[in-house]
Amino acid sequence: MTAIPVYDASGAKTRDIEIDPTVLDKAVRKALLKESLIAYLASQRQGTHKVKRRSEVQGGSAKPWRQKGTGRARQGTIRAPHFVGGGRAHGPAPRDYSYRLPRKQRRQAVRSALRFRLDEGKFSAVEGLAGADKPQTKAVAGFLKGAGLEGRGVLFVSEGMDRNLYLSARNIQKVEVAQRDALNAGQILQRANLVFTAEALDALVKEVAQ
Repeated sequence: MTAIPVYDASGAKTRDIEIDPTVLDKAVRKALLKESLIAYLASQRQGTHKVKRRSEVQGGSAKPWRQKGTGRARQGTIRAPHFVGGGRAHGPAPRDYSYRLPRKQRRQAVRSALRFRLDEGKFSAVEGLAGADKPQTKAVAGFLKGAGLEGRGVLFVSEGMDRNLYLSARNIQKVEVAQRDALNAGQILQRANLVFTAEALDALVKEVAQ
């Protein structure tokens, strides 16, 4: 059994929750986690890189000089790639880099990533931050400081969409908020510390116990 520390909103440890790591995954599947991280990072790429081809640059509609008699090589346009200011040959064009793993692999990768963070001792929970009446960045920052996570990569996991928690954390560097039912293994691997809300952790424990 492995203990998951539970903190209050001030960052003080209140209790532990025992969980068997094997209910998440029998072992950390490193190859699957690597593939999941690559897919996640590829999906983050904008893919908006673009250069102008020879048909897109200005000028050069006429031959720069006559075909014969000049002693120089024949040329048809100054928009050719070997001219200064000409179009680029084989340059990048807008494209979509994203791809998805099969659904069963994605689900397995999430559980394996949770097991990975649990084995590392980077898995914890917090009570009192979820369900706030209004965004409170100071409350989230205070928790991070009290729990010793200030300035570190942290992924908060909420049960359902917690807009106020998202708004409270979005201006803090290296901090991200995700929903438990939409969790991605790439997100878990991108942030070194995983912090579940108490509600999300309870839901996870019930889910893996079935």
